[in-house]
Parts: sequence; C-alpha cells; structure tokens
Amino acid sequence: MNEIPTHTIDRPQGWFAVLARLWLLRPVLSAPSRGSTQATLIMGAAWLSVWVAVDRWLSQPDPQFVAGGIPLLAWYALAILGLAALLRRRAHPAPTFGPALALAMGAVPVPLLFMSVVAAYLDPFWFLGASIAVGVYTLLYLARGLHAMTGYTQRAAACAGFAFILAFGWFSDALDAIPELWAPAEAQLAEAGGDADAESLLFEQADLIDRSLEAVGRATSPKPRAFFLGFAGVGEEKVFAQEIGLASRVLGERYDIGNRSVSLINDQRDLERAPLATVSGLRYALLGLSSRMNLDQDVLILSISSHGSEDPAIVVSNSELPLDDMTDEDLADALRESGIRWRVIIISACYAGGFIERLRGPQTIVIAASAADRTSFGCSNDRDLTYFGEAFYRDALPDAHSLRDAFETAKAAIAARERSEHITPSEPQAYFGAKMQAKLDAMSPAQP
Repeated sequence: MNEIPTHTIDRPQGWFAVLARLWLLRPVLSAPSRGSTQATLIMGAAWLSVWVAVDRWLSQPDPQFVAGGIPLLAWYALAILGLAALLRRRAHPAPTFGPALALAMGAVPVPLLFMSVVAAYLDPFWFLGASIAVGVYTLLYLARGLHAMTGYTQRAAACAGFAFILAFGWFSDALDAIPELWAPAEAQLAEAGGDADAESLLFEQADLIDRSLEAVGRATSPKPRAFFLGFAGVGEEKVFAQEIGLASRVLGERYDIGNRSVSLINDQRDLERAPLATVSGLRYALLGLSSRMNLDQDVLILSISSHGSEDPAIVVSNSELPLDDMTDEDLADALRESGIRWRVIIISACYAGGFIERLRGPQTIVIAASAADRTSFGCSNDRDLTYFGEAFYRDALPDAHSLRDAFETAKAAIAARERSEHITPSEPQAYFGAKMQAKLDAMSPAQP
C-alpha cells in the first residue's frame, strides 16, 4: 500500500472542508479525528429535508403529508449504517466507525438526486450513460474518502461499498421500499366515504362526457380526419393520467386533431377535471364520437394506459368506486357497437399483447406495450411516464416518418433499456392492418 506524499496536498480543516473536497473528487491528505458525529447528524438532517422537498414536488398538485411513509426511512438509515460497517471491515487499516459513518452519509446526495429527479427525464441512452457516470463518481468518492481516513489506497473496500450501494438500490426498487412522505390529495370521494357519493358521481358521468363531446362538434370534411379518445385506467397512480395527457398532445399535433379529442381519466388527485375512465363510459364516449364522425373515412385513435392482467384485461380503478376491469371482449364489443371502422388502438399496459387477436382486422392498427405473457415497466406513482410512454409518445413519435417507424424505434429503445437494467423483456407487439396503415400514412403530415 502506498502512503500519500504529505507535501503535495493542503490539509483541509474540519469535516465539511474534507467532504467538500471529496464531493468535488479532489484529493485529501487526511480526515479530522473529531467532529464526525456532528457532521453525520447535520448531513442526515439535510438529506432528509431534501428528500421531503423532492417527494413533495413529485406529488403535485395538492400534496398531503403521509405519516405511513416514515417507518421506511429506517430502511435507509440501516443501509447507511451497513455501508459504514462494510467500509470499516474491508479497509486495512480499519478507520474508526464515526469517520466511516460520515463518509457513508456523504455518499447519499448524488445517487439520491439522480434516482429521484434526473432519471425521470432521461431517455434510455442517456439514462445508461448517466448511470455509469454516477457509478464512477460514487466509486471515486469512496476511494478518496477511505484514502483520506487511512492514508492508504483502499480499492477493494471502495469496490465493496459501491457493490453494496448497487445491491441496496436494486432491492429497494424490487421491494418498492420508497419512503413516500407526500402523496396527492385523497380523492374527494374517499374523504366523503359514502355509497351515495359514489352513486352520484357515477350517475353524472354521461353528462360530463356529453360536455366533452360538445367541443368536438359535428362539422364535416371532404378529407379523412382523426379523432382521439384517451383512457387512463388506474386513478391511484398519476403516471397513467399523465401518459394519456402526453398522448393527446403528441397525437393531436401529428394528425391535426384539434378539438376532436375526449379523454376519460381516472386520477384520484381530482375526480372532476375529466370524465372517469369506466367500461360504460368508454362505450358511451365511442358512441358519441361515432355520431360526429364520417364512418366511411374518419379515423379513431384510442390510447389506453393502465395496469393490465393476463386475462387479458385492463385494470380500472379509482379510489373506492365500484368499477369493473375492461376485458378484450368488452373493448371489441364497444368498438363494434360504435360502428367506427377505421381504428388505431394503442395500449400501454402489462400483457397488452393479449388484446391484439380479438381486435385485429385490415382497418385496424393495434400497438401494445408488451407481449401477451409479459409485463411492461414504469407503472409507478413516482414516475411521469411508463417506459413505453417515454419511448413511444415522448421520444419516437414526434419525429417518426410513420406510426410503424415510431413503434420500431420505441421497441428498440425499450429493449436496450431493459437489457441495461437486467429485467425480463416486455417485448412490445404490434399489428398493422394493411388498409389502415395506408390510410394513416396518407394522413401523416410531412416530416422534417
């Protein structure tokens, strides 16, 4: 082991001076023998405050404090203690526990901010690169910190600590052990808690859909037009409502949909901003749209985002409302009853490929986020979009030459991301009816 030359580095004073150099990955001669406990407590309070603020920001609008998330903080406190113990055990000579704990606490902010904020806005390619950068940074931080505390290089101990952080992150994600201290406001119905409120709310849905349809109008056109219908199935997780919002904007811009758009949204943060997503509501909305369409030429684009099951079925839930899931038979029947002939159906859900067989036809395109026997990913309340929503709606579709090109691009991006995360591939599926594909290609705007 090599000792640090004492004449090359200025000796910083105090633990925060040491940590400031370590966070900047600058070499440090030694760590102070005292003050580690105070530094650890101050950092613990600071990181907790940052997490509470970030969690509150991610729970907009109208976040409410959730005391039930507090016990999970012990899982993270235990991890920091475990990391300190591991670093002390693997380093030779072993530092005292106080400085090792301060070093472990100092390793928190960069991975915390990356996983809670930055990762949500990165596409798969940049996410992989950023993950590698954060990993290299964390490894260098631990190596320089251990060097400062012991006076010797500690590559094995630093690598062991880095492996511990990776394993902890993987287990936390697998167990969904996220200490969510804020959550969107409970639904007004759940607060009221009465069957009469549920009955009244469901009774009003036809009127709410009618109001949305009024904006669509009944104008005619000599050219084929696109109409959009969105369906966000699960209200307890905001990711589905947000994904339908993005789908409406992106598809609306691409096919010049304008006001020919209706969205059925289950979102427990607000039960009144849009008609609820229900099986009966979907049937009613389809009938309303069909009465405003030229069924010989106009195209329906139906975008669904929700959890799914192997039946196959789309999960439909919203607070405590008594809602039924939507099977492939339900969806096929609703489309047939509407009389809409030209259809593009995009389903972002687990096992979505199971819907293709019942819906396929020459005048239909069906795009599914996963195979009939596979799950898709990213369906959690701490995300803005699912993996499919990011790859298809956000990244691929705006610049794609055609819907098929957008699907193939998204499929490749999702596969690369799943390989990098070592998860079972979702294997997105698609069926392109020949007549529908030709019509849609003719309707697509010129691409830059």
